[in-house]
Amino acid sequence: MESSASDVSPETKALVEDKMPQESDEIKHHVMALIDAIKKQAQTQIEAAGDVTRDVYVTAMRQAQDTLKNTGLLLDDQRENLDHSIEGLENTAAKNWELLVNDMQKFGDRVDRAVNAAWQILTEPEEPKAPSEPTTVEITDAESSEEQETPVS
Repeated sequence: MESSASDVSPETKALVEDKMPQESDEIKHHVMALIDAIKKQAQTQIEAAGDVTRDVYVTAMRQAQDTLKNTGLLLDDQRENLDHSIEGLENTAAKNWELLVNDMQKFGDRVDRAVNAAWQILTEPEEPKAPSEPTTVEITDAESSEEQETPVS
C-alpha cells in the first residue's frame, strides 16, 4: 500500500485531503487510488484512441465524475449507517443506565427499610418479665401496731 501511496499525484492528494478531512487515512488512501486509477484509465483510453475528439474526452471525464460521485454517495451511506448505529447504542446505553439506577434505588429503599426495622427492634424497650409467683406484700395489723407503739425520741 505504501508504494502505491507514493504513486498518487500531489493534485489527487490535495483534492482528497481538502474534500475528505475527517476520513481515516485508509479511506483517503483508497479514494486517492481510485481517483488515480480513473485518471489513468481515462488517459489510457484517450491515448489508445489516438485522435480522440473533445466530446469523447468530456464523456470520459463525466463518467469519472459520476464514478467519484457514486463512491462519495457510498461513503456517505456508510457514514450515515454508522451514525444510526452509534445513536442506537447511545439510546440503549441510556435506557440500561436508567434501569440500573431504578434498580439501585429500589434496592436502596429495601436496605433502608431493613435497617430501620433492625434498629427499631434493637432499640425498643425490653418488656418486664411476668413473675412466676405473685409478689405481693401483705401488711398485717400487728406490724402496723408495733410501729405505732415504738416511742419516738
